[in-house]
This record gives sequence, structure tokens and C-alpha cells, in this order.
Amino acid sequence: MTNKVLIIDSNSVLAMRIKVLFELLGSEVEHIHYENLDNQTCFAHFDVIAIAHGIPPEYFEILDVLSQHEKIILLAPKPENSEHLSAFSQLNRVLSNAIVIYPFFGNKEITGLLERVMEIGEQAQLLLPKVLLVDHVPTRLKQLSVSLTGAQLDVKTASNAHEAGLLAKEHSFDLLICDFNLQEETGLDVFEQVRSYHINCRCLLMTSRESQVDTLKAIRQGVEDVLTKPVDENALLQSLHKLWQTELLRRHNQELVERLQDTVDALIERDSLLRVIYKHTPDPIMLFNLKGFVIEANDACLNLFGLNAEQLESHSIFNLFERQSVEALKNRIEAGLMARHFDCDLVLPRPDGLSVPLMGTFIEIDHHGEIGLAAIFKNVAHLKRKQQLLEEAKEVLEAEVQARTAQLQSAKEAAERANISKSEFLANMSHELRTPMHSILSFARFGLDKLAANEAPIEKLTKYLSRIETSGERLLLLLNNLLDLSKLDAGRFPFNPSVHNFTAILAEGVEDVSGLAMKKCISINLHAQESGLEVLCDRDQMVQVVRNLLGNALKFSPENSQVQVYLSNNVDTLNLTICDQGVGIPKDELEHIFDKFAQSSKTNSGAGGTGLGLAICKEFILLHKGCIYARNGDSGGAEFVIELPYGQGN
Repeated sequence: MTNKVLIIDSNSVLAMRIKVLFELLGSEVEHIHYENLDNQTCFAHFDVIAIAHGIPPEYFEILDVLSQHEKIILLAPKPENSEHLSAFSQLNRVLSNAIVIYPFFGNKEITGLLERVMEIGEQAQLLLPKVLLVDHVPTRLKQLSVSLTGAQLDVKTASNAHEAGLLAKEHSFDLLICDFNLQEETGLDVFEQVRSYHINCRCLLMTSRESQVDTLKAIRQGVEDVLTKPVDENALLQSLHKLWQTELLRRHNQELVERLQDTVDALIERDSLLRVIYKHTPDPIMLFNLKGFVIEANDACLNLFGLNAEQLESHSIFNLFERQSVEALKNRIEAGLMARHFDCDLVLPRPDGLSVPLMGTFIEIDHHGEIGLAAIFKNVAHLKRKQQLLEEAKEVLEAEVQARTAQLQSAKEAAERANISKSEFLANMSHELRTPMHSILSFARFGLDKLAANEAPIEKLTKYLSRIETSGERLLLLLNNLLDLSKLDAGRFPFNPSVHNFTAILAEGVEDVSGLAMKKCISINLHAQESGLEVLCDRDQMVQVVRNLLGNALKFSPENSQVQVYLSNNVDTLNLTICDQGVGIPKDELEHIFDKFAQSSKTNSGAGGTGLGLAICKEFILLHKGCIYARNGDSGGAEFVIELPYGQGN
């Protein structure tokens, strides 16, 4: 049957603890504030009633009817709360049959007390210790006495060993709380005198410096705890409670000794059962001492090591495993005895050369009064294999991540280069487009002005129209390059290969740039091994490639210089090399000179251009399955090399 519990609260933390503990014990709890109390409250409906401290005295008349209730619990305040302590003392007098729970009680003690309250009512009254308090300082003696009395403890006080002895002779004491340094004696002297009357009395010493107390001597004489002054009241009550719980446990243990005798036979029977389980369990189990010598092992352990019981007991565990495993085990034993439980990886060698990986769980045991260890071994070969596979997969994944990162980094760098090239291209294109357009507009205005003024000599108009035509052709060339590059990027540029005489293509390209060569007084020298070299190609594309390369060579060569053109062949390819006497190309820019919008840092500020010509040349050569590259000549200047496969024209 579920117990019904009423908690009358005043916003107390301890009341909330009690509520939770009651609910954990399966009780049905009603939690109300004291302001909701009136004469109509029916307390008879509840099996247990818990009342928190802090309830004003004017409510005591309502609570007076509980003096006949069998199961009343009072929740005491902290000793330092003098206002609540005074009111609580009045309530305790009104409900003298109540059981008191103090705030320094642990949940375990409170739970045990609540269980006893619900089962046997008044017999669950908590037994509190009788305390003898000794201190030669009157103010401190009085202060501590008030604190202990406020905790509902029976306290007698003395200021020296003589008074303490007289009180010990007349009264029974469970706990002695004493200052270590009295005027003429020490706390140990007082404790010895009190124990002559009460052998089971426990002692708590107070000192201003812990170094004043010979801790070892104090422990030998039975002192339980030493507190440093000034003593905190909560710390004192907690320490006192701890000592009293220890004494109660001792008394309880004395009762248990008699009951333990009745269980010996059952334990022997259970031990026999455990021995059978230990012997036949499938997990290898071994007992050994700290020197490593085997004490005993079960059948599974004998099978693991391939030895019988006599052979195994003549071995040390440190001789059974590989050297590194033994070193690790020794280190873990030295460090693990503090924790009394540890795990260690071990490797067991086999005669066939295949080692067995084991996981050993080691637990400290007491073997006939000596410290020993029990070991349980697990074969973890399958786990090691899985771990190895995971590590291999991790390495592969890391390699893939690194490769992908490198690709992303490369793509990032390429994008940055492309962005820079495009910015330079836009700057150059703006100049290249603006110059011919400005020339067209200027000369058109000149002509219109002459016509408007009826001054239109033929030679002037011819000059203006010629300049307009030249600028228009330059503008058209720029636009055609942009259109060609756009078609190449989209894969829609027309490609019509057929067999052509490459010498003729080269001659046509030279003819196209002859005007610029004459203007700069540059001679173009053609060196061809054969005059009838035929190759499968798109004639228009190859003429544009030759024209672009020769145009670049003339553009970046000084006046009165020479451009050398070498045409040769081998078994598979036709080779074309165009050499100028210009400023050359920086070595670190040779790989990027064919990129779209790219120009050499030595030429992009002086000779103009958009950086599209070489990019278009490269795309045309790639359409022909050939290759094109640039290099610097031994005597200066740049060299552009084309290697073109013959295809069907060979």
C-alpha cells in the first residue's frame, strides 16, 4: 500500500530533498506552503507528516493537534540561523514526539531514516550522541556549545582536564570535542582520561596549526579527526556526524558478528559453487602474487598456455609473455595497485611463430593475507584485425583528403591566376579598344569638319579614310580574337583538316606580316630542310598561328633586327621554331605565357596586346594533336616551338 506524505514547507531546500527521497521510496507526496494551513486541514489522511523549519509561531496552534500523530518529521535549520533556530526549538517542544532531520545529514542516512519511519513509526527515532566539549577559552566554548545544542545534541562543557574527568566519571559520553592546547594539558591527555571511563568514546581535536599535533601519535591513541581553528560550525557538525555514524556502524557491526556466524555454512556452500564456476568458465583466469609466480589457474587458462597445473605453477607470469608485454605489465602493476584494477595489452608467443594478442583485466586480491592479483584474459585477435583495417582505412582516407586538398589548392591558385589575368586583360582590352575607336572617331570628325567648311581636298579625305580603315581593321582583329577564343572554349570552332603544303602556309603567314617587318626594318629569314612538306591540318588555323607567332616576334624585336624561322621534320612530326631578338620571357613565366589573357611582365607594359594571341595558337595546335611551347634563346630573345604530327599527310 502506498504511503501518503504531507510536507508543510517554508521554501526550504531540505524540504525539497525530503520530497524527492519520499517519491523515490514510492510514496504519494502532497507539498503545501504553511500559509495554506487552517483549522480545516485534515492531517489524519496522511501516514507521514514532515514540517520544515521557518514556520512562524502563530501557526503552532494549528500544528498542536499533531502531537498525537505517530509519524512526524521535523526538518531542522542550520545552526547559524539563530532566528529560525529559536522558532524551531519552540516547534520541537510542541511536537516532542517528532523525529528531527538535520541539514548536514547525507541522502543515504535520510533515506534509511525515512524507511524506518514508514515501517515502525516512533521506534525510528534517530539516536544522537552525548558530547563532552572541552576548551579553555570561555567565549569559544560558549559559541561551540550553542551550535551543538542548537543541533539538538546533549552537550556538557569543561575548561580543563580535571573538570572533564569529573564529568566523564558522572556521565556517559559518546564523543569528545577538545582543544589540543589547553592551559596545562593537551587534548590527548584529556582523551586518555575520558577513555579510562568510556573506552568506546571517540575524539575530535581542534588546533590552530595542524603541525602542533603529532598525527601518528594521535591516531594511535584513537583520535578520529583534527580540525583547524577557527572551526567552521558546518564543518564541525559534519565531522561530528561522520564520527557518530562510524560509531553507530561499529555498534551495528557488533550485532552483525553474531548474525554472520549463521551464514558461514551458506558461504561455504556458495564458495564451493563459485569454485566450480571458476574452474569450468570458458574465460582463462589466473591468480599470481606480486613477484609474478602463479598461484593457480582454471582449465581455460591451462589450455591457453598449453601447460598442466604443475607446469604452470612453476612459472612466473613474467616469463609467459613477450618482453615488451612483460615490461608494460610490470609498469601497470606498480601504478595500478593504487587503483586496484587495471587493463593491459599482452602478446603470448606460440611455438608456431604466430603470436596471440590478449587483453588482460587485473584485479587486486587478498590471498591468505598477502596481496595478489587475479587476471582474466581475452583473446582480442579479431579486434586487433578490425583495428588494423580501421587504421588502414584512416590512412587511405587521409591520403585522399590530402590529394583533394592539393587539388583544391591548385584550383584555388589557378582561379587566382585567372582572376589576375582577367583583370590585366580588361585593362589592356580597354586600352586596345579605346585607341582604334578614338582614332576612327577623331578622323571621322576631321572629315566632317572639312566637308562642313567646304574644304575637302581629296588627299586629306583619303588620309582620314585610310586612318579610319586601319583603326577599324585593328578593332576587327581584336573582336575576331575574342570570338575565336569564345568558340574554342565552347568547343564549336570549325575544324576542317586536309592535306596542305606547310611551306606554302608558312610563306603566306610571312607575307601577312611583311608590312610590319618593313616598317621596323626587320628581316624574316626562312630555313627549311625541304620545300614540299605536307601535313594534315586546317589551313586557316595554321596560317593564323604562323601569323600570330611572327607578329609577336616582330612586335617585341628591336628595329633593324632579324627573325629566324626554322622548319624541319623527323619520322613522326613537323617542327617549326620562330626566334626573335627581343627581350625574352622570364623563366618563371614560360609555363603560363600561353594562358588566356596572360602577357610577359617584360612586354605587357610596352608593346600592348590583349594576351589572346598565344592562347588561340595553343588551342589551334591542341586541335591538331600537337604541342607548342616557349623558351629563351642562348643569345637572347624568345623562341616559340611547334611540334605538329603529320597525320594522313605523311
